[in-house]
Amino acid sequence: MTILPESQYTSPEAESGVFQGKERDLHSFLQKWMTRTSLRMRLEVLGVVLILTALIILSLGIIMLCVFLLFHEPAPTSVYTGYPIWGSIMFLVSGTLSIAVGSGTTKRLVQGSLGLNIISSVVAATGIILSAFSLTMLSLNSHHCDKSQKPEICAMIRSVLMGMDGLVLTLSVLEFCIAVSLSAFGCKLTKLNSGGHLFCCCDSPARSATDHTKG
Repeated sequence: MTILPESQYTSPEAESGVFQGKERDLHSFLQKWMTRTSLRMRLEVLGVVLILTALIILSLGIIMLCVFLLFHEPAPTSVYTGYPIWGSIMFLVSGTLSIAVGSGTTKRLVQGSLGLNIISSVVAATGIILSAFSLTMLSLNSHHCDKSQKPEICAMIRSVLMGMDGLVLTLSVLEFCIAVSLSAFGCKLTKLNSGGHLFCCCDSPARSATDHTKG
């Protein structure tokens, strides 16, 4: 009968403690993996909504600009400032980067997307102020159509422009909410990221947990 040295003998209590420690590490890792996956899915969905909303704002800006050029009626202030153009471009870039981050990429891109989302929230807040001021000015200048040769057409065009400007205002509020939400999710994802690369969402939890345990 072979007797193991005392230094090589492992008690059942020690083996149980080691197993419980590995189980806690696995549970913690799986929880972080699920949190990352959830955040990335939200980033992708909100990024798509941000892009679609930006395209609508861009389309409305182009239509209002065409109406201004064709009928020579006073355009909303938001059109003069060009907000539907440069604001939409910023939202498109921010939404595209958010979708890229949701697909799983490097830490630098996550931080870049976070910075752009913060800038987009500031741009959206600026657009809200411009659109609200534009609507106010259009309402105060309603007497302009009284001097027009075709007051009925002028009033109709002004009503259409006010409706489009109001829609731009509403969409800008939506863009602001989305940009703030993306910034919050990006900040959480940055805190969860511990290395130079993020875990790929397409990796299975079991495989990633095995690699983590081996490391």
